[in-house]
Amino acid sequence: MGIVNKQIMVTLPLATITGAYLKFSGDPRPPTDKSVMIQWLDGQIDAGKLTLDDVKQALPFAPVVSTANPALEAVANNAQAVALESVEKIKALTNTLDVQSKAIQRIEDSLADIAEVSVGVDQAEVNRKLETLIDNAFAPFKQAVIASGSEAKVANLNPVVKVDRRSCLDVFGIDLPFEFDIYNDASAPAVDPCFIWTESILRTLAFAQDTGRNTWFGGEKGTGKSQTAEQFSARTGRGFMRYNFHKYTTASDYLGDVGLENGATVFKRGDFLTAYTAPSTVILLDEITNADQGELAPLNGFLEPNAKVTYGGQVWRKAEGVMIFGADNTLLNGDTTGRYAGTRTTNSALGDRFTAVIKFTFLPMHLEIDAVVKHTGCHREVATHVIKAVHTARAKVETGDILDAPSIRQVIGFIQAVPYLGMVDAWESVMVNRQVEDSGIALRGIGSACLNAEIFNKYMGVQS
Repeated sequence: MGIVNKQIMVTLPLATITGAYLKFSGDPRPPTDKSVMIQWLDGQIDAGKLTLDDVKQALPFAPVVSTANPALEAVANNAQAVALESVEKIKALTNTLDVQSKAIQRIEDSLADIAEVSVGVDQAEVNRKLETLIDNAFAPFKQAVIASGSEAKVANLNPVVKVDRRSCLDVFGIDLPFEFDIYNDASAPAVDPCFIWTESILRTLAFAQDTGRNTWFGGEKGTGKSQTAEQFSARTGRGFMRYNFHKYTTASDYLGDVGLENGATVFKRGDFLTAYTAPSTVILLDEITNADQGELAPLNGFLEPNAKVTYGGQVWRKAEGVMIFGADNTLLNGDTTGRYAGTRTTNSALGDRFTAVIKFTFLPMHLEIDAVVKHTGCHREVATHVIKAVHTARAKVETGDILDAPSIRQVIGFIQAVPYLGMVDAWESVMVNRQVEDSGIALRGIGSACLNAEIFNKYMGVQS
């Protein structure tokens, strides 16, 4: 079986083998040679002290990669010193923890015996008591880490890894034949339980995840482009970086540039490269058509499949699981309406780096009503009443009577403003005043014709 075990361990990630060696050997400085650690682990398995499952289930450990950057080396050395100090404190607590662990085991055994012979035992209460006992047992170790000032540093050493793969139904609440990778990035955005998912968007996200292809989100403002990327990150435990481009954005702004650090000249990476090299991060290149095409040209290499790009004197590769989305209001084609001033037609070379171009539209009426009710808590009749008025306004955009279609964000803002400003003034301040004069007049007329003060009075107690 020794040969079989070795063959299996050779296929395991280095981080898993390193984690198993650290856990079972007690050696705070593991060998750099994977085969040496496998040899030691195999000997422990042959001696009956470990099993192959013990090795597979060990917490992965990502060793610190050496770097020529003095600042990074200082941080790494500091983190190593803190870790070694924590290890010594852990060793000092080992005997106490062993005694407490044995006590907990005796309690577990006793509770299990009681559960077998007793009727009506509350298993939930048993679990709560066990959790309390375990928390108390590990309290001294937790206190030692806090006292050493290493709590944040130890937390930052935890690598971002894929921890699960779940069905679309489990993650997004819609039953589609796809699965999504789940990560453990502590910086992931908060989940918005009110966000509305659609089948077409989830199919696109599954395609982008499984193929690694870049995807372009285009469409009217307020149709959910940015929120889709952010909430996808939130639901899947990924880091999220949104970079907003503008007329004066330069390549140095988003990629980075050479600068001084501790008296030395070093390349300081920008937000894009920081996210590009962080595993599992979702990158949203927002309003990218606002930027000068020449300043966007360096992006082309980074957006290639299996990219390996030299920039700033270093070679850059996209980290595992990184997903890149572009977004604009014009579907790469620039603005011909005057509504999105400053946007430009996208260079075809850049556009070609995005495999799919997805046109975002406003949600169907019933889903918009659902979203408004969830976000505002208003009565469904109120949401329906306002959405119908807004749909009338959007139809006027098609005929040219109104320049800018009201978004779902404006609908939510209007309903939230009504209790404070009244129906008429809320419509004026949230919907009308942002329009050019002719559009504002048309939108004011729609409010007068389509909104009924009695609805707001009945369901919100508002006199308008």
